[in-house]
Amino acid sequence: MINTEYDREYLFDIDAYLIEWYPTMSMVTRRAICKLAIESLDDEPIMEGIDIVVADYALGKQNLVKKEEPEEEEEEKDKQDD
Repeated sequence: MINTEYDREYLFDIDAYLIEWYPTMSMVTRRAICKLAIESLDDEPIMEGIDIVVADYALGKQNLVKKEEPEEEEEEKDKQDD
């Protein structure tokens, strides 16, 4: 049986962060900052971070390494470029 239950979402509570690190900030200001932060956040850095984890996992856990060309082929390639 396949386990379909695992952590697969990343949630970040901006309001909780603001309350913890800026305790004197008013609710009105927090609401405004939450709105602005959500509008300005970009998924690209998160996806790039996931890609790095995938690469590390592939290299470390799965031994998935790109095969290298034999030296003979590389030497012939270099001669053709000259």
